[in-house]
Amino acid sequence: MKESEKKALLAKRLVMSQKAKASAVRPKRRRIKQVLSNFIVLAVNNNNVPYETQDWKATLTRSSGTVITAPFDEFGVAQFNTISTLTTVSYTLRIIDADNVQRTQKFVPSNREFFVARF
Repeated sequence: MKESEKKALLAKRLVMSQKAKASAVRPKRRRIKQVLSNFIVLAVNNNNVPYETQDWKATLTRSSGTVITAPFDEFGVAQFNTISTLTTVSYTLRIIDADNVQRTQKFVPSNREFFVARF
């Protein structure tokens, strides 16, 4: 085999190996798909049974002092219409019952669509 034929063969192999590498399947990164558009809090007992939360309210407080309040429905769900998901900051959650007594205080980390408060 002539020297020029060897160079052509090596060049052809190099091009083919580069094409093979370029066409190799790379794993795609998983994207988090948000389902809920507004932040939701669920109030449940330690057996995961929702409380009857008529006239209860939930407050979220940021470290900056901003306080956001949402009422609970009778099924233990509070929806914060002003907070879109995924949340970008952490909050302190306080749940206050109908007698204006604080039932629990929890830390809610960022990147959440909902939070289950067990107490």
